[in-house]
Amino acid sequence: MNPRTIDPSRADAAARAWGEALRRIAGAEPRMRQHAGRDETHMIFTGSAAPSVNGVYSFAPTPSPEQIESLASLAARTAGEFPRPVPWCIQVRSRPDQAVLRTAARYGLTQQSWEPLMVRDLRTAPGTPGAEQGLRVRAVSGAESDSYVTAMAEGFQAPREIFAALATPAVMDEPAITAYVGEVDGVAVATAMGIVTDSHVGVFNVSTAPAHRKRGFGQRMTEHVVAEGRRHGAGTAYLRASDMGLSLYTSLGFEVAEHWTYLTAP
Repeated sequence: MNPRTIDPSRADAAARAWGEALRRIAGAEPRMRQHAGRDETHMIFTGSAAPSVNGVYSFAPTPSPEQIESLASLAARTAGEFPRPVPWCIQVRSRPDQAVLRTAARYGLTQQSWEPLMVRDLRTAPGTPGAEQGLRVRAVSGAESDSYVTAMAEGFQAPREIFAALATPAVMDEPAITAYVGEVDGVAVATAMGIVTDSHVGVFNVSTAPAHRKRGFGQRMTEHVVAEGRRHGAGTAYLRASDMGLSLYTSLGFEVAEHWTYLTAP
């Protein structure tokens, strides 16, 4: 699982930008929780049913087992403070060592999964994305959060409650965050989100409704976020890729910087 060699400083900057993006989401919504530890270790809870956006995160190249252990205790308590207990994770930017694995095991987080962090140099990105026939892309505010969440749930074919916690009106109106929908005949059939921080733009929530796939809409939504991020001063784009999206993002010039490990409950 070793990616092609990329300047470590680029990976560090993108990893920290991803962490800042998650903290912006949590900071926008009062019901979310976050706590900063030492050594670039944070506890962040969005309240989503997706464990990857709740828990303990190390954004340092080498995680601190002591800080992870300290914040895991707080995370276990925090998970029970929501109306319904939420699943959570421990995330590190590498293979976890035995100390981290022991901490995770104490809380039942024994399942390991990996996701690539991908980066793209925007100095060579197109200024304007190409048009796809029939698709209109526009930014949406928090006033349209309900329809945006509905479109995401359809695009990802996943329960609506996973996304409702992450795309509240307050989150969508946060100045660094812009949500987008792609419409065909006035109906939202694709989604994306861009978060611009520290000269980086994070690409999130790229989805297309099943009936509209294989038409280049995912590419168009991604390129729109990239172009808007570049217009607002970003020099690098980053994203976490699923297995299904990896080939698409590679074709768009994204490169795997590193693989992150997520420790979750089975």
